[in-house]
Amino acid sequence: MSFNPFALFDLEPAPALDADALKERFARLTAETHPDKFQQAPEAERIAVETRYADLNRAYQTLTDPRQRLLALYEHAKGEKPRDVQRIPPGTMDLFVEVGQLCRDFDQFFERKRAAGGALERAALMGEELTLQETLMSLRGKLEKWGAALEEDLTALDTRWRGGEKDLAALEAVYRKYSYLSRWRQQLEEREIALLTGE
Repeated sequence: MSFNPFALFDLEPAPALDADALKERFARLTAETHPDKFQQAPEAERIAVETRYADLNRAYQTLTDPRQRLLALYEHAKGEKPRDVQRIPPGTMDLFVEVGQLCRDFDQFFERKRAAGGALERAALMGEELTLQETLMSLRGKLEKWGAALEEDLTALDTRWRGGEKDLAALEAVYRKYSYLSRWRQQLEEREIALLTGE
């Protein structure tokens, strides 16, 4: 893998990291290589500085997102991306079904709301909208609880990894869980925004 976000910050490649230490390194390195400091430099030097600055920003975004960090670590350790397998992580089928059903319910509700001709028809949908909001909040709570448990899995994986147990299968499993969590959060957030904006 040509882009190694860990190396840019001189970090040991591992599943977890000290977010405050990373933020401090990022601030120091970007301050040293900020393009504004090199406006009068020769063009080649300016281009090199801009490239380094962009790489630092990209690396920081990668490392601060657990899903992206785990993917980068997997690619670094294995030299390739994980297989594109669309299997649902073990123990998540109930959440998978709940999120899918709620998204379908929301989408059908939005279609009915758009088709509603008058104020009376829209008012009749208010009860359904409140029920959907309550279900959404409940499901978000379940996702946050699952996310907290996933952080514990990440910490345990990190401890084993730093102890020399470089289990790529376990790394990939935790990565896939974070991928689903990220996707589900995004799907629910999109529906929540649509409710708030009335679109």
